[in-house]
Amino acid sequence: MATNTNILLVEGRDDLHVVAQLLKHHLGLEKVEDVILIENKESLSKLLTSLRNDLQRSDLERVGIIVDADDDLAARWMSLRDRLNSLDDIAMQAPDTPQPEGTILEAERLDRMVKVGIWLMPDNTLPGDLEKFVSFLIPTNDTLWTRAQTVISEIPQPDRRFGINQSKAEIHTWLAWQKEPGRPLGLAIRARYLDPDAPKAQHFVTWLRQLFEL
Repeated sequence: MATNTNILLVEGRDDLHVVAQLLKHHLGLEKVEDVILIENKESLSKLLTSLRNDLQRSDLERVGIIVDADDDLAARWMSLRDRLNSLDDIAMQAPDTPQPEGTILEAERLDRMVKVGIWLMPDNTLPGDLEKFVSFLIPTNDTLWTRAQTVISEIPQPDRRFGINQSKAEIHTWLAWQKEPGRPLGLAIRARYLDPDAPKAQHFVTWLRQLFEL
């Protein structure tokens, strides 16, 4: 069982399972918790609120933070950067913009240095969320993906109950049309409806490997 040495903080259950499936595939793991403890913070606000305590854990050496960029990547980054740079008893200088390959920083605690990694879904450069990232894992020759996007785009504005969550509506529509309809995102990777070797997935896993020295 993993200790508090390597911790990955995520916003939700789907994030946890997507990351776990990608790590299992690329590292050949049976139990991700043997190398990384992934914690579902349930929301961005809870993640930010507990961040200081998480960074002060006694055995901590490396911590990753994964959050959605949503519709304003710059604003999301600034809120996270300002939170990190203002933590008591932890000296850290997050840059003004995220690194496209995933940001990795050094945080100086009173007792040790801690490596801190940050990933803004989908890829540190685009607005979006976990579902947008997952859409990059759909096989390129999949004709149902284009159809799902078209179906969602043609819904009249008064009937668009999903509001700004278009990427979520698109990916879950596509998942509803698979051999086993409606599988959660993590299980869709395990079933290989989604390609864990897609370029965006490899890009993300490279950041995880560098951060956690895997």
